[in-house]
Amino acid sequence: MEKLKYYFYLVIDNVTLFIERLLAKYPFKTKKNIYIVIITLIILAISFCAYLLFFKKSKNQTQSQSLIQVKVINIIKKDFNDKYSVMGSIKGAVENDMRFEIDGRIAAYNFKEGDKIAKDESICSLDPKDAMAKAAYAKSKYKSDQSSYFSAKEKYKVYEELYKMKALSESKLSETRFEIESSELKVKAAKSELDLAELTLKKINLIAPSEGILAEIIVKPGEYVTQQDVVCKFISEQGTNFEVDIPEKDVKKMKVGQKVKIISDAYSDKEFDGRIIEIAPIVKERTRTSKVKISVVNDDGLLRSGMFARGTIFIKELKDVVLVPTDSIISLNDTTFLVPVVVPDSIPFEGTVQMRPCIIGDKIAEQTVILQGLNMDDLVVVETQGQLSDGVKVKFQTIEQDEDIPIPE
Repeated sequence: MEKLKYYFYLVIDNVTLFIERLLAKYPFKTKKNIYIVIITLIILAISFCAYLLFFKKSKNQTQSQSLIQVKVINIIKKDFNDKYSVMGSIKGAVENDMRFEIDGRIAAYNFKEGDKIAKDESICSLDPKDAMAKAAYAKSKYKSDQSSYFSAKEKYKVYEELYKMKALSESKLSETRFEIESSELKVKAAKSELDLAELTLKKINLIAPSEGILAEIIVKPGEYVTQQDVVCKFISEQGTNFEVDIPEKDVKKMKVGQKVKIISDAYSDKEFDGRIIEIAPIVKERTRTSKVKISVVNDDGLLRSGMFARGTIFIKELKDVVLVPTDSIISLNDTTFLVPVVVPDSIPFEGTVQMRPCIIGDKIAEQTVILQGLNMDDLVVVETQGQLSDGVKVKFQTIEQDEDIPIPE
């Protein structure tokens, strides 16, 4: 452009000098004709220059418009978290349905719902009258049989002396010996009955198996219960679980030890930490889901069994990695992968395509980790309006990595 201006002004100067010399030599009429010729030449020269300028600009525009339009992202290293959202309920790590081992009528509860209970403390008790009466009877019977046994032993000693003095027959002595053996058996049986009665007396108290909380009272005082009736629910303070149901197609993503963040509607401003501790080995036929248990840090006891909660499971966490859309990677075979990279030209937003060989890593969602082959600030093609190959000229537009990346057709 600058050269054209230079030559244009140079021509004007030379023509002006030439005109002045002509006008100095010829008369007026001739001068008029010369003016006409000169003006015509100047018009033609200006038209020619304008044509050249327009043609060159039009050619450049046509060439620019013919370039393939692409969208690119600027390669940077960043952290990436593959997350999975779930909903479920808070449960005690160990929830017990408490039952009495004997039948009876509930006398009273020693705690109310929500109270903390120490290990081996009595949660509630049955009316002790029947158990105490049976224990008293068994104890009396045991003492009676024991007295009979001691009496039989003393009688045998007397009969034995008489037998030595030949004042008693051998059959009578044998009869006394049998009485001792019979009394001894009765004492043993009575002792068993007494032990059973005393054990039954102890069973009128429902004992806490560990430290925990009385979660729910089901049977009220005064009601009669059997050994099959659940009297109350007791939650051992051995931790808190967050239980969720995972669709069978997603269970393969879950692993024991994965980190979880939990939020309860009751404490929406507080986040609880957790980790997966158990994945059910079966799928429920009705819901086609598997239960996953997540251990939750609940030191303050804020989370209670039955609360609704939401969680985020961190499937995979990657630090300082290069990620590109999986659809941008061209696979030649199982080991060779190419990524289209744009190398900018001197003209803004235009460049040349390089098909860059790369080594890939994990595939996460719709993105793939690039282990080798790309450099920081490389421009990777994520959308194209034409077929790309090595050396192709393109016009590119840069978009942010965090933006939604269109999937090329």
